[in-house]
Amino acid sequence: MVEYNKVYKRYYKINVWIIFALYLVGLLVAQVTAHSYYLNMLIISALFSLITASIYGGAWKAIATSSPAVLGKFYLAGSALRMLLAFLTILVYAIIVKERVMILSFAVIFMIFYLVLLAFDTIYFSKVEKNNKTNN
Repeated sequence: MVEYNKVYKRYYKINVWIIFALYLVGLLVAQVTAHSYYLNMLIISALFSLITASIYGGAWKAIATSSPAVLGKFYLAGSALRMLLAFLTILVYAIIVKERVMILSFAVIFMIFYLVLLAFDTIYFSKVEKNNKTNN
């Protein structure tokens, strides 16, 4: 039997560390290149990542405990919803800022966070599902 709370806590802990590492690398790049305007972009990207990871992990835990048979649909719907929220975040930033270079810089930084965490989610939950199938 899978301990869903333990899996969720481990998922969130690793997610926070990845976000923190990406943020620190971004700060280093901002410092080396002397682009202080990267800071707001990094903060928005890190906050988006933390919030979506928390919601996604909590929703996964709730669905896994109540009806694990629909987890496949959850992975698809959760990824689609996160992609839509990412698109809306970039769109809102573009509407507010209106400078092409700033928008492109933000989109690159934001997508680095998004793609790294998407890869982590895929790897982490595929291992969880693989372990769950071998234990059952």
